[in-house]
Amino acid sequence: MSSRSTTFEMDYVPYESGRVAEFTDLEDMRTAALSAWSDDVSAVIEDGAGAGRAIAANRAAHERWALRSRVLVDVSEIDTTTEILGRSVSSPVLVAPSGGHTLVHPGGEVATARGVRDADSIMVLSSATGRTLPDVRAVGGRTWFQLYFGTDRDLVQRVVSLAAEQGCEALCLTADMPVPPLHHDGMRRGMASIAGRDRLYLPQPGGSDLPHDPRLTWSDLDWLREVSDLPLVLKGIMHPDDAIRAAECGVDAIVVSNHGGRALDTAWGTLDALPEIVDALSGYPTEVYVDGGFRHGREVAVALSLGARAVFVGRPALWALTLDGAHGVTDLLELLRRQLARTMAMIGATSIADLDTSRIRRIAD
Repeated sequence: MSSRSTTFEMDYVPYESGRVAEFTDLEDMRTAALSAWSDDVSAVIEDGAGAGRAIAANRAAHERWALRSRVLVDVSEIDTTTEILGRSVSSPVLVAPSGGHTLVHPGGEVATARGVRDADSIMVLSSATGRTLPDVRAVGGRTWFQLYFGTDRDLVQRVVSLAAEQGCEALCLTADMPVPPLHHDGMRRGMASIAGRDRLYLPQPGGSDLPHDPRLTWSDLDWLREVSDLPLVLKGIMHPDDAIRAAECGVDAIVVSNHGGRALDTAWGTLDALPEIVDALSGYPTEVYVDGGFRHGREVAVALSLGARAVFVGRPALWALTLDGAHGVTDLLELLRRQLARTMAMIGATSIADLDTSRIRRIAD
């Protein structure tokens, strides 16, 4: 594995000179990005299902854990590299699938992919992409493809084949939205407003609406394995029994996720679910990732200490894309990587492998 390390004698040299590199707090970045968005775009990207309790729950779950320091360790060099599905990345911070990239930047997913490539990370391309898959893949870098099943299996097979032909490295099946979620009035107005502006380039049953299939079951994974050799990542796991079922079905990885609070409106955060799921998968080779409200490298350190192999960020990538295009996405991922490295140094962990449950303590219920 190639090493990506931070040497702290050079810590105050800016990574890049772009606008996103000026930020040290993602909430300030969010404020700057939202000031450039219309109310409709803000509602579509920032809001969640129902009253938004799941979004709040994700953030609240981060407050229930504290990091524990170990001292007198040589932390002059910190290695943040790790392996995801057998290949090295510069840090365990990846970009989650999301729509709306072309709403906030003309380059859309092409610009995001370029930024992710330059940060040596992984992007999961949404089924709701506003740029063509060939255009996104022409950038290079590492791309996974998010898959919604829908009811048209022929269409699913064509899209899966296209993803493989274009060099996507894995399929990320979103399993937690079998039916359209309940949205409040602001979200519905926003979605109606952008319907003609956020073009979807991949064929979708029913026009621009994302496909849902209430009949989707575990047996459909067998069919998916028959039509594709790509590694399979199952996104939307919040229960340990589902995690075990996924592992027993041969799924390569799972994402502990509540869809960024956009599916089920419930006060249950992803970090609340993560420890039990990690324990359930002890002994299985299935990799565990997590998303949900990550805003700082120290929160990434907590998730890794709880047993996650990687963390996905969604909305922050759109904030960075808004402010500085591809360059901004690179700077966002580098900011989180450097925050993670600094946090690791403060707790005496010199590599990702050092992060385990000895480094954290639950402080609230």
